Amino acid sequence: MARVEYAVDVWDLSGTDGRPNSFLLLEHLRDFGEEGWELVSLTLNTDMAGQGPSHLLVFKRLTDRGA
Repeated sequence: MARVEYAVDVWDLSGTDGRPNSFLLLEHLRDFGEEGWELVSLTLNTDMAGQGPSHLLVFKRLTDRGA
């Protein structure tokens, strides 16, 4: 039976003007995609845990855990 897995990734934007480089973001998304992850949410966090601006990315994928 298939199970849903979730992954959360914080993409740090400190040291930038608070805007991600679109080419780096695309590369980041492709890296997750190659492992079967699908992006389901991307949220700008102005100060995630006191670390400055970041994006919170939530991914999901289906895995076959066997019967």
